[in-house]
Amino acid sequence: MKHKIVTFGEIMLRLTPPNYGIIEDAHDFMATYGGTEANVAISLAQFGHHTSFVSKLPDNQLGEAAVKFLNAQKVDTSSVVMQGDNIGIYFLETGFGIRPSKVLYNRKFSSMTTLHADELKLDEIFENATWFHFSGITLSLSNDVRQTLKKLLEKAKSKGVFISFDCNYRKTLWTIDAAKKAYSEIAQYIDLFFATPFDAHNFFGVDEKLQGVDALKSLLDKTQATYVFGYQRSVYQANENALKAYVVKKDQFIETKPIRFQIYDRIGGGDAFAAGIIHSLIRTNHSDLNKTLTFGLATSVLKHTLWGDSFKLSELDVLNFIKNQNKEVVR
Repeated sequence: MKHKIVTFGEIMLRLTPPNYGIIEDAHDFMATYGGTEANVAISLAQFGHHTSFVSKLPDNQLGEAAVKFLNAQKVDTSSVVMQGDNIGIYFLETGFGIRPSKVLYNRKFSSMTTLHADELKLDEIFENATWFHFSGITLSLSNDVRQTLKKLLEKAKSKGVFISFDCNYRKTLWTIDAAKKAYSEIAQYIDLFFATPFDAHNFFGVDEKLQGVDALKSLLDKTQATYVFGYQRSVYQANENALKAYVVKKDQFIETKPIRFQIYDRIGGGDAFAAGIIHSLIRTNHSDLNKTLTFGLATSVLKHTLWGDSFKLSELDVLNFIKNQNKEVVR
């Protein structure tokens, strides 16, 4: 039986100047759609899961185009409210060499920021659902969204749904203090955090004397969550990085070896990691954290080789990459 996985967030129009260009010089833009929770839903759909995306989009051609984009990736959009006039937009300047990538948001007053819980059918959203995923980016959007999310979390918890939260703090969207208040209010619902020691210290009150693994263990103690997953990135150039992944569970800590790779498009790498972890935990029934970490890391690394926000390869593609990392051509 397919697991039904629900994600909640905003899907945006992404506009990118071609050929590593900058916004000021751009005469045209490459367009696609993306957003953290939408990216996770798309990736999990590629892995064979029933994924349902909960959101709000404008009732116009841009909103319809975003829905068609999700449907083409086998994502259920029956819980997307179509109302309002504005879609969130972000501009991406793709970095090259020593010049980093830049993101410029234009998402204030988007339809999603006005979403209220009474616009959603909460019981239908979580009917047969086993997992609910969202991120700190969604929490940053508006007070209306935060209140709606609380209703979703209460309903998910009442139905025994496993809940994962990607801290995913963006300083261009809100302050650390504002995020800390919002994160602390939802921490009690979380079973799995995608988080770093920075998140533990700044948002959940973990003592800064505790570093690394100890900080993440303290996060588990404070919140009663089961897992903290995450990864560390080493940057050599804008288009050459390395990643290694880790998981903390009570007295258990596992870390992978780093993988170094060239980057075609970095956006969505963290979302692919989250999707890979969620998929593997479900596939293994939480029984093999080594395998889960390996799969999550491989999914993220492969995403960096694909253009656009979302990961669109299959489970078999990821498994073949794990098996054949050092082969130039798989025959």
